[in-house]
Amino acid sequence: MARRFLYLFILLQVLFSACSKTDVNQPQGEEPQAGEMEPLTVATYNVLKPAGRRTEMSMHNSTVLKTLAKAIGETKADIIGFNELDETFIAGADFSLPAACKSIKDYDWNIDWPNDIKEDGSIKYSYANGFAYNKKKLKVEDCGYVWLSKEENEWYVKPSSAYLKAGSPERTCIWIKMTHIASKTQFWVFITHLPTSSQGGAANMAYVVNNFAKSKAKDAPSILLGDMNSTPGSYAYRLLCRYWRDGNVNNWGTLSGSSTNYYYPVEEYTPDNPGARIDHIMTRGCEATDYRLIKTSYSGPDGNLWCPSDHLPVVATVTIEQN
Repeated sequence: MARRFLYLFILLQVLFSACSKTDVNQPQGEEPQAGEMEPLTVATYNVLKPAGRRTEMSMHNSTVLKTLAKAIGETKADIIGFNELDETFIAGADFSLPAACKSIKDYDWNIDWPNDIKEDGSIKYSYANGFAYNKKKLKVEDCGYVWLSKEENEWYVKPSSAYLKAGSPERTCIWIKMTHIASKTQFWVFITHLPTSSQGGAANMAYVVNNFAKSKAKDAPSILLGDMNSTPGSYAYRLLCRYWRDGNVNNWGTLSGSSTNYYYPVEEYTPDNPGARIDHIMTRGCEATDYRLIKTSYSGPDGNLWCPSDHLPVVATVTIEQN
């Protein structure tokens, strides 16, 4: 009899232990519910390639690179698109952005996307694009890039097809399919850098960007980032707005653009001249609000405050409906 009571006691102990480890608030046999889709902080930043900078703005001046990294950090972006990257910015290079920005936690860097196609078939960097993102919050499901046609409604996956057809240097568009990890919500991001008016082709490439984004993302929420070299009054900008919604709906202030003679004091970036805005955050199927810019600066050679690029980082809060 005593042995039976002992067996019964042990059985009850095992059952109690198993029940104590079970979350009674979580229905058994069902997947845990996803978290909420929180607003994302997105940014775009033309970092100005080192080649062609004035001596006073040389990247060999460690203060310039440190200030550039500080500006990137102050965006607090969950994803940031870059323009005008070259081979000196990639990991292990002279002015490595990942190394300079090592204090920014949880960033995954994707800035090795050469664009300038040479006659021998090699691909160099000139006005290249890239991105970094918070890998604790976002996951890249897939990504790649295409070259944009300067004259036709075409985009090219192979550099051999794009040679001499996508501008000089050739212009690209990065595409990214992303998932917000907590909510499992998926969305797309596109990053590009259109030519200047003197280089030509911006309007056609804007049309191509629209069609390419539609072909990839379909009706999914999408974000477009980049230096479009297109002011709100330009034809290229109006073409983009046929497909995208400009995040800066109030159209206030000069947010970016080359300053006179490539001189970079902060004061030249912020006159009341909204028509000079060329860096854009645009959305489709989601909404951008709280459009702002980051005015990180350092003490320049003339004692004034200077910026580390001829553009300022543009930032917005993007709200995507959970899907």
